[in-house]
Amino acid sequence: MSEKKNSGKAAKTISLMAVIIMLAKVMGLLRETLVARLYGQSMESDMINTATQIPLLFFDMVLGVAILSTFVPIFNKCIEKSGIDEAKKFADNFTTVVGIIAAAAAALGMIFAEPLVRLMVPGYADIPGKVEQTAALLRILFPSIVFTATAYIAVGVLQSFGEFTIPSLISVVSNGIMILYLLIFGDRLGLYGVAVSMLIAWAMQLAVQLPHLIKFGMRYKFRFDLKDSGIREAALIALPVLISSWVQPLCNVINMAFGSKMGDGAVSALNWANKIYIIMVGVFAYAITNFIFPKLSRLSGEENKEGFAEMTRISVGGITVIIGLVCSLFLSLSRPIISVVFERGEFTAENTAITGGALFFYSFGMIGYAICEVLNKSFYALSDGRTPMVTSIIGIAVNFAAAALLAGVLDMGVGGLALAAAVSSNVMAICLLFMINKRRAGTVTAALVSDIVKIVICGAAAYAAARSVDIFAVRFGGGTVMTLIRLCVCALPAALVYFAAAYALNISGVRAMASKLKRRFVS
Repeated sequence: MSEKKNSGKAAKTISLMAVIIMLAKVMGLLRETLVARLYGQSMESDMINTATQIPLLFFDMVLGVAILSTFVPIFNKCIEKSGIDEAKKFADNFTTVVGIIAAAAAALGMIFAEPLVRLMVPGYADIPGKVEQTAALLRILFPSIVFTATAYIAVGVLQSFGEFTIPSLISVVSNGIMILYLLIFGDRLGLYGVAVSMLIAWAMQLAVQLPHLIKFGMRYKFRFDLKDSGIREAALIALPVLISSWVQPLCNVINMAFGSKMGDGAVSALNWANKIYIIMVGVFAYAITNFIFPKLSRLSGEENKEGFAEMTRISVGGITVIIGLVCSLFLSLSRPIISVVFERGEFTAENTAITGGALFFYSFGMIGYAICEVLNKSFYALSDGRTPMVTSIIGIAVNFAAAALLAGVLDMGVGGLALAAAVSSNVMAICLLFMINKRRAGTVTAALVSDIVKIVICGAAAYAAARSVDIFAVRFGGGTVMTLIRLCVCALPAALVYFAAAYALNISGVRAMASKLKRRFVS
């Protein structure tokens, strides 16, 4: 009975997190929509998109995933072995060390803003003033690294105490601030006003968590001890964890560099298509990985190999079922999706075609990306950052080679860059599936592989259904409302076909889910 209660509680927690993350992602999408409405795909949109991305890329490459992936296991280990007081001392020390690193990275970024722009988006140098204006925006936004780093540590503390709701809400707060600014001020204060509002929004991600940290008895005290055993342990695994997290930012860098030479708007098109892609995968993948990571860390610490393998396998199977449907819908309806989200104001039908093409090709990597998110967390819970690191290096190399071939040789434009990223994600997923089974035998079973193949088949059937219905639905005409109706009309039968096929092919968990729903509605 208690196991059922725990299972029900876990499902409710994940569902609530998914709803909150969905709200945050929708708000983030609205924020991007408002920016697109103001600037379209233009020099201005390229500059603000680039100035926003570079600090985040720096954060991901210098700290990023390494914070949560090293902090959470060590903090939990301190609680279990040494007690809460020692864990608090470690948290204070970790916050100080990370804060100093983040401040140094922000300072260097501000000092070398212009050379950074020239290096990362070389095509901007061909347009007078584009490099200099982007660098000025960059200097405003680089301090966001400090706020983001400390906010990530706060997330790790709260999740370790079993508080998942507040960490999920921080993006709702920051996106809400940006949306209010854009609705009230628009372009009246120019791009600099937009940049300042973004900096304030990131600062609020930390501020909103402070009352809840206090509630759990956390009071920050300056502590700087590099000889601390927890810091040494974090340092030992930080480098491979950092390198393993570079794949997404470096793939973005590669795409930005290639895209900057494709004229005004190409970088913006890639950025907006990628954000919609990440939003949809992230809603489900992040909800599941944030929930299972502390549990995987405990199972690893307890040497419960069978339990670890089972939780990882169930997580991979569950996320693949969900993302399989999302992938099929995005492949079949990429252009109307972009039209509904962005096509207004300065964002034209031509912009929709370019961005929709990028989204179509990005979507081929959705399942691979989601699997990578789950398996990376599994390796981090095992304190193994080396395997994701090696896999990420492979993924970055694949992305660069594919981008050079598809965008350079075959001249596929932004679509080729997006497809290169998708190929990279799928290659990494295959590598990680192989390696996790070597570390924890029984994680990847014949049944799991069979389910993934079946999900691809179900996705193909859903794609065909959506495309067939869209032949008639396209007659609804243009406009946001009519295009939204068109999307719904196409998505519903596609979803029905997908789950009917999944039920018929007996994909793990689908029939059990159907039985539960049937009992609930019948009763």
